[in-house]
Amino acid sequence: MPKGEKGILGYRKTPGKEILFSFVPRKGNECASDEEDSDYEPSDEERDEQSVIKSKSASKLITSKFKGDSKQGKKRTRKSKQKEKIMKRRRNMVSDLSPPASSSKGFQPAAENGHQFWGQLLPIEILVRVFEVVVQEKGAVPFLCRVSRVCHLWREAASKPSLWQRIDLSFGWVKSIAHTLNILLENRLSRLKVLNLSMSAKLTDKEIKLIVEKCQLLESINLTGCIKLTPASFKLLSTKCQHLKALNLSKLTSSILTPVLLKYMVETFNSRLEEFIITTSQLRGFQSVLKSLMTCCKNLRLLDLSNCKFSSDFLMIPIEEFQDGCPNLEILRLTGSKVRANQVSKRVKEESLGFPKLKEVSVAVNITTTLSISLGITDEFLLRLLKTSSKLKHLDLRGCTHITADVLQKLLLDALEELFISQCSVSKYEGIAVIVQKWMHSLIELDLSWNVFPGMSLDIAMKKLSSTPQQSSLRILNLSGTSITAHRVKSLLEGCPRLSSLDLTSCRGLPRGMKQEYEGERLVSLKENIDSVIEEDEPGS
Repeated sequence: MPKGEKGILGYRKTPGKEILFSFVPRKGNECASDEEDSDYEPSDEERDEQSVIKSKSASKLITSKFKGDSKQGKKRTRKSKQKEKIMKRRRNMVSDLSPPASSSKGFQPAAENGHQFWGQLLPIEILVRVFEVVVQEKGAVPFLCRVSRVCHLWREAASKPSLWQRIDLSFGWVKSIAHTLNILLENRLSRLKVLNLSMSAKLTDKEIKLIVEKCQLLESINLTGCIKLTPASFKLLSTKCQHLKALNLSKLTSSILTPVLLKYMVETFNSRLEEFIITTSQLRGFQSVLKSLMTCCKNLRLLDLSNCKFSSDFLMIPIEEFQDGCPNLEILRLTGSKVRANQVSKRVKEESLGFPKLKEVSVAVNITTTLSISLGITDEFLLRLLKTSSKLKHLDLRGCTHITADVLQKLLLDALEELFISQCSVSKYEGIAVIVQKWMHSLIELDLSWNVFPGMSLDIAMKKLSSTPQQSSLRILNLSGTSITAHRVKSLLEGCPRLSSLDLTSCRGLPRGMKQEYEGERLVSLKENIDSVIEEDEPGS
């Protein structure tokens, strides 16, 4: 623009459009800045402002280059970003488990002052003790993996081998079980005692070999559903793990659990074996394996053969021989398995010492699908098995169709806490009230569901159960499918002050809205409104 065309304020002289400024853009001629004047010279303050603006723009340019505002970074697609996020999540656990970087100077706390850095100022001994409390309650994994990401101090504390003694890797979120296990074995598990690898279908002999080499203190291992393992892995565990005393070999194929392998393991463990669990499996020739158990494993405390199918029709249990060979047995579970007792003379029965330490027995049967299984569980079987088991706390007889009320009255049980007689033949007799009265001082859980009791026997039994509120310890009561009445429910609520769970589903003697399961606030509401429910249910109300 020629110099002569400018006015005093520095803009073109156009009649009718001379303005100093405008709030509406692109309307009229804006007042030009003083910099466009030929005789303009900036002051010292303006020079300083311009230099600051230039420096800021330069720093923004440099920062944008470092942040990746290049053309290549802007062209990344949304799909590649999502893929990167997924890969980052998968690398989280692996990075958390890698060993902490060593530093000659040790840990240096943050220099800033503030409550947000309190975790970095704790002594590591106290932090480890806090982690121990959480690990005992919730387990080491994934808790320790997550706290390792907080800071260097927490990472160092979480890597202490004393915290990694009980590991459960049966969670579904552990994608690569073999890779994760390898990292843990290299950096964390030198003092491992309990390992759960349940349902790790991709576990191979290579990982078992590494476990045997790295975990010299291993005491218990769960290999449920590890179908890719070969007999070589089980032999290695039996011979090399000198502290191993608990095995869970459930849901494995019969080609793996051969009689030869099981006998070899039992005889190799010998008196070390304390817990032996094989559930939901097909076992061929297990009669010889059971004989080896009774001969070699005198310290056996737990035997679980639930839901197993044997090559013979029934697994014959020589009860007296079993009692002599395994006197320390505390838990016996035969749920859903076909078993029966052998025939012995009266003298052998009298000379047997029984199972004096037995605390839990379960011979429950699902009568809707396998009615014939309960044929072997008779009064004689129960009397011989529980001859001297005065410490028994848990007795599960659900679905046993050949047990009478008289045999339960004869049992020398001092303080039974959990009794399950759902769909049991005990309900056919009038003695249910006597059974309840026998253990009403110690019962914590009672299951009488889906039984048709004769006459008024159920009403009499519930009346006795609620007769001593100050002595009642009952917390869980299952009466679903019975003929309990609303009046008797009221007496139970008043006579069992510690009751926390009451199942009244499908009870034909109750009004329709009352037939449900009660816990927590719902149970409290039932106690408050039981009178109104009874009044509404009465005829003529």
